[in-house]
Amino acid sequence: MMETDLKIMNEDKVDEKRELDEDYVYGRWGSYQTLQFAFLLFHLWQAGFQLLIGVFIAYRPGFECAAPTNVNHSLYNESNYVIYEKCQIKLYNNDTNGLELKSVQGCTNGYKYLLDKESTIVTEFDLICDKSSLAELIQTLVMAGQLVGAAFASSLSDRLGRKTVHLCSNLMILILGISVAFAPNYTTLAIMKFILGVFQQGIVMSGSVFALELFPQKIRFICELSGSFVWTTGLLVFSALAYLLQNYSWRYLQITLSCFSFLSLIQYWVQDESLRWLIANGKTNEVDKILHKVAKWNKLNYGELKKNVTRKIKLSKTKKPDVEESLLENVDKSLTVEKYSILTILQNKSVLLITMLMCFTWVTNTLTYFGLTLTSTSLAGNRFLNFFFMACVEYISLALEFFMLKRFGRRTATIFFHTITGSSLALATLLNYFSGGNETLKMLSIIATFAGKMSVTGSFSVLFLFTPELYPTNLRNVGIGMCSTFSRIGAMISPFAGLLALHIPWAPGTIFASMCFIVTVIALYLPETRGMDLLQTLDEVKVWYAEHSGFRLKKGRTKNKLESEIEKVYKKESKR
Repeated sequence: MMETDLKIMNEDKVDEKRELDEDYVYGRWGSYQTLQFAFLLFHLWQAGFQLLIGVFIAYRPGFECAAPTNVNHSLYNESNYVIYEKCQIKLYNNDTNGLELKSVQGCTNGYKYLLDKESTIVTEFDLICDKSSLAELIQTLVMAGQLVGAAFASSLSDRLGRKTVHLCSNLMILILGISVAFAPNYTTLAIMKFILGVFQQGIVMSGSVFALELFPQKIRFICELSGSFVWTTGLLVFSALAYLLQNYSWRYLQITLSCFSFLSLIQYWVQDESLRWLIANGKTNEVDKILHKVAKWNKLNYGELKKNVTRKIKLSKTKKPDVEESLLENVDKSLTVEKYSILTILQNKSVLLITMLMCFTWVTNTLTYFGLTLTSTSLAGNRFLNFFFMACVEYISLALEFFMLKRFGRRTATIFFHTITGSSLALATLLNYFSGGNETLKMLSIIATFAGKMSVTGSFSVLFLFTPELYPTNLRNVGIGMCSTFSRIGAMISPFAGLLALHIPWAPGTIFASMCFIVTVIALYLPETRGMDLLQTLDEVKVWYAEHSGFRLKKGRTKNKLESEIEKVYKKESKR
């Protein structure tokens, strides 16, 4: 009995020595956040698998028209010469004057592929020749689904909670992902792929903000770095599984990758709602339950943790201390919860301008990243190795991203990565255009393309950290959702980059590079979020924009703008 009492006393002393971070809603990092974050990271794999699986299951192998099984000897004899091309059969008359084209006909007997008939959706459904664009359309439909998902999932995540949207999206990905493998025809496959895109974006939109709200300000960039590392590792696992299953039907790969979502079956009992979201929406009972759980898992004193959260709320809304004091006490007082929507962005000029700039940046990144990724298997060499190496170069971007975010901040990192991407792709385009069959120049062009892929990965990763930091809590998912929605325009176009390159080889690289250079200019207007805690209200954001956004070439103008915004906030508060 005495030993038990001494053990409890020692634990209390340990708890007392654990100082809480007053700026961090969870008090300090511990086992609780680690488990919550691990769940979010694992589901990044499933989001990536469903998005990029088309690289392998929609692969277009070499093919030609199939020869007829019953040969008509009146047509096919020594005096006739038949050539089986990709999309037509040419019959020549072989006489003393040489070969004379006699007739041209379509592939009436089907096609002969270098792979088995059921290896990919292209070979199974004959998505070639006049149907060749239908293969790219499948990927475009996934991106179109993402557009719808980003538009609705982000708003629902702010209204219903991060956990609700994230869990429902995971369960639907599990069901639909396996169902796709049993699609009997192209139409069914296309419809299901579109719906998959909707729920895939539900995972990404809710998960990115969910994870960000777990981290304290000082190490918040670690959240995005970890996510990028897991995403890249998932691509390597993806390429390995695709290689191992290359001799089987594409349906086996679809089922295998979808089975990674089985973890969502226990997600309801393990994962909790975002504490920041619960506080912002006045969910007092849920807040109290999670604080008890955090205190237990992280070995913290519940009373001190509760006081820290109350103090944090007071600092964000000093005008209404009576409300904040009651937030965790469950007393019967009126609690004002600010609700925002996409109309909030449209009605506020400063927020709308920042959003428009971020939307163009997102479009640039999705178009460039997916344009390079989806065409990686068309490069010379083994398609599995090409995809593998394309993924490996992303690790280099993680090291550069860590250095840039820690030393310089989000905006500087955005400018840096887009400058490298634009320069690399411009160089790759020039080298490829003037190669003239020179193998050395072609190899240098591929290396420059890999460098562009590396740097655009870094910029894309920074955006997932940078964007939600620009918005208040109840507008955060709407903000990143709006940017992601517009970015789907670039994603929907990206599958056709390969087809464009066949007709105009220099066009894709020129477009990608030009857009990246434009981003390096407009990024100068964006405010830097490094060293800043996540903002809670729209008023805080508007004052902060006035102080930190703009090219800052005219300090007087910035000062006047700041004073104007502060005056508006005070007037608004005085009316309450």
